[in-house]
Amino acid sequence: MTRSPRPTRYRWLAAVAVAATTLVTAACGGGSGAEAGGELKVGIDLTYPPYDMMENGKPAGFDVEFVDALAAKMDMTASYQDVRFAQLIQGLKGNRYDMVASTLYFSAERLQQVDMVPYFQTGSAIIVPAGENGITSPADLCGKAVGALTGSVHYDKVAETVPADCQKAGKPPVQAKEFPTDPEATSAMRAGQVQATVTDAAVAADVVKSSNGALKLATDELLWPVAVGLAVNKGNTELAGRIEQAIEAMKSDGSYDRLLKKYGIAPVNPQVLEASKAG
Repeated sequence: MTRSPRPTRYRWLAAVAVAATTLVTAACGGGSGAEAGGELKVGIDLTYPPYDMMENGKPAGFDVEFVDALAAKMDMTASYQDVRFAQLIQGLKGNRYDMVASTLYFSAERLQQVDMVPYFQTGSAIIVPAGENGITSPADLCGKAVGALTGSVHYDKVAETVPADCQKAGKPPVQAKEFPTDPEATSAMRAGQVQATVTDAAVAADVVKSSNGALKLATDELLWPVAVGLAVNKGNTELAGRIEQAIEAMKSDGSYDRLLKKYGIAPVNPQVLEASKAG
């Protein structure tokens, strides 16, 4: 006996079920989101020289050079999405890109949101106008208006760490002011809106160098040493593992050391890394 064809409504329901399954699979990620031979999508804030910037209309700086080399080891091609720093992790969690490479400092709070692979270490520095001689250490920021990048560890230091020390010393609190980009913080200082800014040490050196003598570092001491990492979505162990392998390959062929030396950057100290994870 010939089987009767399945009624149309059942075929329609089956098609809907298949489509729904496909959508659920896509929403769950279906893998690392970055396959060999494909595109490695990177979130980056290109307002942060010498790490991240635009040069001749193209992304440039340490992070770009590092990720380009990293992607080559992964048999991939990097592409960059310019996103302001405070929105970088939100964009990663929304799957706008596969990875964030934008001088993200390790911190306990940040590690609750993303997984991170360490690739170098740095620290903070204080920038002041050239004529400012009353600020030579973080303790001198008490009672001063101080600018820093929104969402950065530098802002946390200015808004939380230093004020706590001021309170213990019986000094007035820091007036912490946040800015969407680092150049805006620098502009505010030039305009007299803040008396100092706190930023990454390499960024600070670049800002002072390009200021034509208008700005200076308050101290040559590297403040609050910290490990820096490439961020991927929480639980994306496949991509994190491939990034770790690519970094090891860069170390083996010498390209890792050459890039760090070019930018005057230090490799990760294990003790600094562990302290950064807990901080």
